[in-house]
Amino acid sequence: MAALSIYSNVCIFMTVVTLAHLVGFVFYLSYYQDRHRCARMSKRRSHFSTSFNINLIAMIAFLLLIYSCETSVYVARDCGTNTEMVENILVTGRTIGFIATEIAYINYSYDRAKGIFEQTLPPAFSGGFYWVVKAVPLLFLPTVLFRIAPLFASSSEEAASIFSMARWYGASTSIVTVLLDIVFLAAFVLFLQANRPMDMVHSVADNSMVIIAQYGAVAGSVYIGVAGAMLAYAEWIEASLRMLGFIQLSVISMILTGLKWKLQKECIRSQAAADARLKNVLGSVELHRIRSRDVLPHVGSPKRGSESVLVVDINGTLSNLEAMKELEIAE
Repeated sequence: MAALSIYSNVCIFMTVVTLAHLVGFVFYLSYYQDRHRCARMSKRRSHFSTSFNINLIAMIAFLLLIYSCETSVYVARDCGTNTEMVENILVTGRTIGFIATEIAYINYSYDRAKGIFEQTLPPAFSGGFYWVVKAVPLLFLPTVLFRIAPLFASSSEEAASIFSMARWYGASTSIVTVLLDIVFLAAFVLFLQANRPMDMVHSVADNSMVIIAQYGAVAGSVYIGVAGAMLAYAEWIEASLRMLGFIQLSVISMILTGLKWKLQKECIRSQAAADARLKNVLGSVELHRIRSRDVLPHVGSPKRGSESVLVVDINGTLSNLEAMKELEIAE
């Protein structure tokens, strides 16, 4: 068997890493999160049904498709077993995987940033941006067609010409997606500036949105590097530049996985603090009854001898819990 090139070994390594990431994340959702769930997280639906998790799983899964196709192409070349038809199919699969990964990232970022947009961007802009994000898949459709067309080309020269057009069109779409990413990045930075320094009067939802903004700003900065790598690849056609873009997408998926972990920890921490306050007012038995039914207590008029400040304390705590549930931050 022929020795594999360094690039092929990098492809194999990234395939294994991405597979482990996907398996680990699915295990986290199906097992760990259930055992260490925040009390305010919904008990009535699967973790896999939330848009956040669907987009993040899709992102990791399509990255696995990218690396699998890339590995197959270059290992076959090293071994001398590649054929033009099979290679074209694999390259098409890689391109579709890359496009789908970008779409999943943009949708995930928008879903996470909606609350921040409402606080940092004008309402008209925020509403219009929603439709721009939803129209992104249409932008990538020609790239898919460009990649499929060479499979039916009458000559290798015609196929090479179509591939060249696909490469440059793909690079141009990267510019558009970077512009969207810059909007995300600007919203995150503006939100962080408006919420600095953090103090104890911030609500639970605010703390969680600050975490989203911090991780989102880092992921958005890395994504700009993805577009740069793809533009450079379109010019110089160096496989290492393309792989650099793929690896940066993998880094982004790991950052977003870390964001989910951090949000769950914040949810559990804030829930423990809220429970301590409620236990002082309601008692542990009543609090357990509330938690077991997954409902919030009705706060009526204070009983004789009770202090109004306690009612205010309950209302303040419950408003935080309701905000937490409405945002479904940790799910």
